[in-house]
Amino acid sequence: MKLFRSSLLISALVLLIAVPATADMRGVPATDERPQATIEGTITSVNVPIVGGGPIVTLLDGLVAFDATGATVRYFNGYSATTDTLAAGQRVLALLDPATAPLRATTVVILTDRADVTFSGRVGAVDSDAGTLSVLGFTSKVNERTVFGGPFEGIGSKGLEDVRVGDMVFVEAKADAGALLATKVMRLGTPSDSVRRIHGTVASIGETAWTLTLPDGSALTVKVGAETKVTGAPKVGDTVDVLARPQSDGSLLAVAILKSVPPPVVAFERFEGAVKAIGATTWTIAPKGGGPDRSFAVDGETKILGNPAVGDGVGVLAKKLDDGTWLAVIIAKAMVPGPARTEVEFEGVVESISPGNPTGVWIVGETKVVVTSRTVVRGEPRVGDTVEVEGQRNPDGVVQASKIEKR
Repeated sequence: MKLFRSSLLISALVLLIAVPATADMRGVPATDERPQATIEGTITSVNVPIVGGGPIVTLLDGLVAFDATGATVRYFNGYSATTDTLAAGQRVLALLDPATAPLRATTVVILTDRADVTFSGRVGAVDSDAGTLSVLGFTSKVNERTVFGGPFEGIGSKGLEDVRVGDMVFVEAKADAGALLATKVMRLGTPSDSVRRIHGTVASIGETAWTLTLPDGSALTVKVGAETKVTGAPKVGDTVDVLARPQSDGSLLAVAILKSVPPPVVAFERFEGAVKAIGATTWTIAPKGGGPDRSFAVDGETKILGNPAVGDGVGVLAKKLDDGTWLAVIIAKAMVPGPARTEVEFEGVVESISPGNPTGVWIVGETKVVVTSRTVVRGEPRVGDTVEVEGQRNPDGVVQASKIEKR
């Protein structure tokens, strides 16, 4: 878990972890290993690929896109990830190979993970052993990628061990395996003892006091009186949130007792197959690995990407409804992989070199050769010299040169 810092520090850290490193590296990487192009933005979608293709990452609803196939994926704090980690809502920095078409990312750095929900309030409970904290009755897990901090010097938290019951915090969280996972926990100010928020299970109910069992197993008694407002008709065994005010004798007087209602759990499924039928309210998909056809309901909220037709391969993200059926959230046409590059090695006479710049497009014999800052050029070849070229030939016949050597 890392302390939240300024955007300037984050940017510097991103550049340090994003540039490929070698075993011999002791400082600034070699010039020919520097990224040639970058894209930074918030992911709109990640198209579900078929085997051997994609994923294609889109920004601004598809106005900008890049291919993340084979890319190294990392979080900004250095923790490793994979292309399966990429998701809509994340802010990313992609380091690109400018000589590829379509643009292909060599490294993708996740600057900010997506947040499906945000909320603020006082911390009701902290369980260091379980790695959880509760705010407004919602319990969120934390992990090594959860960012902790605060807006003012001296107020930030280094980790869950610095969070206290009663702290006012801002939480960004996402769904993870049916539970809330906090991606950011920000302390908003110094804690106050004027009102305490308590989360626990009702153990007993009396006329003047209630006893609660706290998450750590300990018991706590709170007084109740005419000013105590009880909401939700909680009974023994129910989980509740209590707002209590400390009294001069050290006891706690409940101002409000609210029955906790757990958030609904929504089941999601990813599915790949071929479109067999398209209806106004239902699509039928044949599974890629064989088996019975699957039907997915669609409605006005279903996003259809890539204009898939009957027979096309698609990826489906669907959620399970209360009646047991599945509603498609996204149906994305699978990307078809293009022809592969081939390794080549040939000799020829240099017919032309990009004027005033050793990089660019050379003509060797009758072949267009793309030369970049990563191309190793030996012998200072000039127009009219015979050279040996090594590289990869694109389907259009253009060669991406890895080495050019004068003969």
